[in-house]
Amino acid sequence: MLRTCYLLVFATLLSCSRVHATDAEALSRKKGPKNGNYKEVLGLSFQFYDAQRSGKLPSSNRIPWRGDTFTSDCDGVMSGGFFDAGDHLKLLFPLSNSLAFLGLATSEFKQGMEAAGQLKYAQDTLRWGADFLMKAHIAPNKFIGQVGDPGSDHAYWGRPEQQSGPRPCYTWDMSSQPASDLASAAASALAAASLVFRSTDPRYADKALKHAKELYAAAAAKEGKYSDNYSSVTYVYNSFTYRDDLAFAATMLWKATGDASYLAEAKNHRSKSDFSVESYVNWDAVGPLSAILLKCGGEETSESAAHVSKFLSDWQNCNGNGYSKTPKGLCIAPLGGWGNLRHATSAAFGALLYANCENDSSKRSDAIKFAKSQVDYALGSSGRSFVVGYGTNPPVRPHHRAASCPSPTSSTCDWNNYNSDGPNPQVIKGALVGGPGGPGDEYIDSRQDYRSNEVAVDFNAGFTGALAGLLKLQ
Repeated sequence: MLRTCYLLVFATLLSCSRVHATDAEALSRKKGPKNGNYKEVLGLSFQFYDAQRSGKLPSSNRIPWRGDTFTSDCDGVMSGGFFDAGDHLKLLFPLSNSLAFLGLATSEFKQGMEAAGQLKYAQDTLRWGADFLMKAHIAPNKFIGQVGDPGSDHAYWGRPEQQSGPRPCYTWDMSSQPASDLASAAASALAAASLVFRSTDPRYADKALKHAKELYAAAAAKEGKYSDNYSSVTYVYNSFTYRDDLAFAATMLWKATGDASYLAEAKNHRSKSDFSVESYVNWDAVGPLSAILLKCGGEETSESAAHVSKFLSDWQNCNGNGYSKTPKGLCIAPLGGWGNLRHATSAAFGALLYANCENDSSKRSDAIKFAKSQVDYALGSSGRSFVVGYGTNPPVRPHHRAASCPSPTSSTCDWNNYNSDGPNPQVIKGALVGGPGGPGDEYIDSRQDYRSNEVAVDFNAGFTGALAGLLKLQ
């Protein structure tokens, strides 16, 4: 995954030695609840999404250190949505696939959401995101895919509520600027939203589905990668392929509508690419999910079956094909080095979707066992938690601007706060950090080490789904 690198003057790592712990740090390092408390962590994860909200916040806002931001984005059209990570960009490609994961989890693992008392928060999060995607879809063939310039945004360290300067908006006219991945991801998210709200708000479900169909049609009509346009700003989430997104969107539309034409298109997209090489599940890799959904819908092909088999083998064995297991049990994928917990917990989500429809008890058990091992690693089975605000010795210095700023808001927050050795004054509860960067479980809780300590909407998406899946299936 490519994220922008900060200027060296800002990115120089400080010493790992720590000054004496402040009261805030001591409190956050207290031994927390027993590892494996999936209900509690699922609730915390939705609080993380609350903390990432942009725009005019609702009266029900649960994050006291967050306020209204960027209500004039794109002349007000793009007020709302979620900040991508520890910065203040709004990036609709990774956001869309993240929302698709959350929507699919809410639909397939509804019992898990209910068991944790989180169904309402799941629906609120999904609606907040779906509203934003539908606003971005300004015409059948036009979609606003990015708000903010990485260069100027990353040159700022401080509260989003106090950030000034231009916020450029980037619109894809897909009749001349192909964006099959971007539009397909948005279509998948909105199809998932239609599934979630079908029984409780059918008018909203119909609205989301209408946008999903139009976006998919535009994505399929003129194929190409969104990041081949506006490459000077889309490099932070450069797309490597679009075929998997088309297949996933068609599969989700088939699931949402029952229309066999979408099923045929999903299989056709899959036949045009060698999906068997892809075992990742993340913001840029959704091929395994379309294969799993075909299986669960009784429409498995020899090609999709082989893909599911390889996906499960790579992750469950975690010994070969570039996959390796740390001494304490984290499976590290070939990309490695950046957001390893994101990859592992998203794979766990995929494995649980598979287990949800697998009749073979042994295969089902193996998939659940793998998923549990990776989620438990994130929660602290290695000896420390990687979820902010939860468990034993959790991260206290996640790479996150707003969380690094003290209260009250009249106090200064700038690059001195970035370089501070102390814990973040605000605890961004439920955020999953990138985690260990190498094969030996090594991890340093350092704000400057964004590879291991940044938090992001895509990091928590598969993680949230896996938590709900374990609550349903165990």
